[in-house]
Amino acid sequence: MYAFKGNPLRRFNFGPLDRIIIRSREYRWVSSDKFGHVLTPALGIGQPITEGFSHEELDELVTKDQLAHDIRFYDQAKSMTRLKNGGAISLFDLSANEQNKLLERQEIVDLVRQHEVTDPDFVRTDAHLKKVLKTISATLFERNQARAAEDKQERCDQKFEMSKLPSARTVRRWRKAYESSGFDVMSLRDGHHRSGNQYSNLNPEVLQLIDRYAAGYCDRRRPTMALQYDQLAGEIRKINTKRGPHDQLATPCKGTFRKAIKAIPAFDTYAGRYGLDAAKRKFAIVASGMESVRAFQRLVMDGHKTQLSTIAVKTQEWDRLSPEAKRKAARERLILHLSICSATRCVTGIRFSPTENKETAIALLRMSVSDKTRYAQAAGCKSDWLMTARPGSVHTDTGSAWIATEFRSCVADLRATLETAPVGLPQMRGHGERAFGTFDRGLLPHFSGRTFGSIQEKGDYDPAVDASLFSENLGFVFVRYIVDKYHHTPHAALNGMTPYNKWLELVERYGILPPPSSDELRNVFGPRIERALDQRGVRVAGIHYQSSRLQDYRRKVGDTKVAVKFDAENLGKISVWVDEGWLTVPAVLGSFAGIHLDHWTEAVRDLRRRNLVQSLLSQHFVDSALRDLASMGRLAMAHASVSAHAVTAEELERSERELLYGFDVVGAEDDTNSPVTANRNKDGNRDRFSNAVPITDHPTEAANTTDTAPEDTATPSAAAEKPTVRTRKPNLKLED
Repeated sequence: MYAFKGNPLRRFNFGPLDRIIIRSREYRWVSSDKFGHVLTPALGIGQPITEGFSHEELDELVTKDQLAHDIRFYDQAKSMTRLKNGGAISLFDLSANEQNKLLERQEIVDLVRQHEVTDPDFVRTDAHLKKVLKTISATLFERNQARAAEDKQERCDQKFEMSKLPSARTVRRWRKAYESSGFDVMSLRDGHHRSGNQYSNLNPEVLQLIDRYAAGYCDRRRPTMALQYDQLAGEIRKINTKRGPHDQLATPCKGTFRKAIKAIPAFDTYAGRYGLDAAKRKFAIVASGMESVRAFQRLVMDGHKTQLSTIAVKTQEWDRLSPEAKRKAARERLILHLSICSATRCVTGIRFSPTENKETAIALLRMSVSDKTRYAQAAGCKSDWLMTARPGSVHTDTGSAWIATEFRSCVADLRATLETAPVGLPQMRGHGERAFGTFDRGLLPHFSGRTFGSIQEKGDYDPAVDASLFSENLGFVFVRYIVDKYHHTPHAALNGMTPYNKWLELVERYGILPPPSSDELRNVFGPRIERALDQRGVRVAGIHYQSSRLQDYRRKVGDTKVAVKFDAENLGKISVWVDEGWLTVPAVLGSFAGIHLDHWTEAVRDLRRRNLVQSLLSQHFVDSALRDLASMGRLAMAHASVSAHAVTAEELERSERELLYGFDVVGAEDDTNSPVTANRNKDGNRDRFSNAVPITDHPTEAANTTDTAPEDTATPSAAAEKPTVRTRKPNLKLED
């Protein structure tokens, strides 16, 4: 048993093929012990020099966002996939059309693999694959129909597109590529993005013979490679006897034939030579009995309708309602979206919403891989909520929220594997189902308004009438129960250990994968929008983002529209799509680092209520407003609410249109008290003609040569206490 610690140390797990980036320098793992890790620079010159990093140092580097981790980056199969894709390693490096294409192929291959696991009569023949494809076409139709409904009621007028199913040979080719790459979705990318001859110079008939005799190697009689090569050479010699002297087929070398056999997935080879059951026992990738050993190796996510009726009214509005209005106020039952680590039984994230939808599912996934300290603090927890890492695999059911393209894209971009349990097999996600029952039995009896689990159990009790808990407070209640009660209660499945102590034990024994960096979180989960690029950079939510590399790109393409990804929880940086990929661009004003979009919009509302925002907003007023609002506990709790909805691109555009339109944020150098520049007059107003050379034909007024006293410049005027308010002048024509 582990004693309770205020801030326990995290120990990370690295592999020999991982790429570890510390302060922009690449390292590879060498060894580990109880004191730390030994790493060696990947791009070192001369004799390799190893460096030691203690567990404390690496934990601090992750906290400071100075460590990045790419799993199996140097693996041969992944290196070949990356080389084939021109260096692209994740879906966010591709266009939206290519992302959808790869996810569609992955879905087809996963469904075929599930059929092989659940169907004992499955055989890898074209005839059987054609039957399987007809079967999964109905599943694909239902999933596309659910996606077209956008988490709403399905109707007959909702339209969606479906591509023609591929042939059995195409599916077999996709599957080989998918399995040989370690189930990397990027291996399903075709070669349309590059030019050149990618085919072998061997005769097609020879290639067919190579495939046939290479497949013959996967036989229960277990022939040797040499025997199969001799049969291939004999077949070619037999064909050449019927051909002319100038039409002879070339016999491939032994190395070429050996590569063709090695290209067959190891699972296929083992199943062909030793039997399918033996291959399943050896590889066991998709199986109902799969258990995880390492923390965050397997995350189980599911949705559950809470057995509690809550009041769907804001707390601050309730006291202003009449007794009759309170009686008629809307009641609701929220959906609990839960993520749980199957190895430790620790809850890694919860989110509430009126319906089970993809936006909440994505927010739950982000919460699982992000720091959850603010949620525990907002709920007043005595313990900490430190269960954060990068997952190895994510297991869900086939609900519309979990099979949505956006959710599957986020899982793939985290370099994790998404496993969907077949319909009718809830035991494959039993950890989540049991957790829901634990919450219903352990937490909900403390509140009135329970709906219970069945009609017989509820009887004639009316939960809507006795509802006493507000919907916006439900999340804080669950967080407090999970962090302080559930995580520190002995668990029968853990042999009496608490989930918290089990987490500490597995982290110390096996380590965890470092969580994604802030830039990766923005690229994976951030909504995608389009913005104009000009001399001031990119403007999002009234904030300008600028960098030298961004302006280098502008000088090459000119003023144009660019794709942008923003993080609603941190407005300090955005990602802009340029030729090389996603470029991280910081805000011109550093005061927006760590600021939530809701926090910023609330600050603007506050300034508008005080009539301080008209045209331009000076930086010192922004800093003052953000400091004032940061001290408000209500706003801090709102940002840490697990019932808050995720900000979408449409909501950002609506905020910009309704609230953030009509003003700009300027720095100190743009203040009216700053000196007259080439495009400002002495009053500080923008005027491109203010300092132009006067025309000699017209008299000019004498310049005011009265010097300002030093004590006058040191004393701020009363006008300096008000924000800079200016209206842009219209462009002047030459004849004006």
